[in-house]
Amino acid sequence: MISKQLKKYRHDAHLSQDDVARELNVTRQAVSRWENERTYPDLDNLVRLGKLYSVSVDTLLSEDADIQKGLSHNNEHVNDLKKINPFFKRNLYNAQDESMELMILILVSGIVPLMGVLITIYIALRNNKFNRLYIWIYIAAIIVFIYSFTNCVMSIYDVFFTNFHLHVNVS
Repeated sequence: MISKQLKKYRHDAHLSQDDVARELNVTRQAVSRWENERTYPDLDNLVRLGKLYSVSVDTLLSEDADIQKGLSHNNEHVNDLKKINPFFKRNLYNAQDESMELMILILVSGIVPLMGVLITIYIALRNNKFNRLYIWIYIAAIIVFIYSFTNCVMSIYDVFFTNFHLHVNVS
């Protein structure tokens, strides 16, 4: 128990409960309650106790079997949640939400037909399920791809297959 740890380190430091109380600006009764398992010190006091006894807070808590058991149970629970929840998987895969960047790139790529065709393919490959606008990015990419592809085809047709040439009469 933490109470035993506190008492052990206080004795190892050759301090009385009054000495500890004066150093931490608490009452001697508060130190007594911590050491008799009636209350626990708050985090600030734990840090100050660690400094006073020249040990880390981890060391103060590490030998407490109940706390260690609780910490290991919490770690197992967090690991189970990471397996289930996609938000935690995002951290596992280092995925970032780049929805807005992809959406802006899609819309801007529609301006130049050939770029729109190539960039939308890239964006569709780059999009992942961790993006907030995952579905909307695919929809916008399809629309811009169709629009850009149509413009490319029309441009190529105009250049190569129409008889639109500039006729200059030289007289």
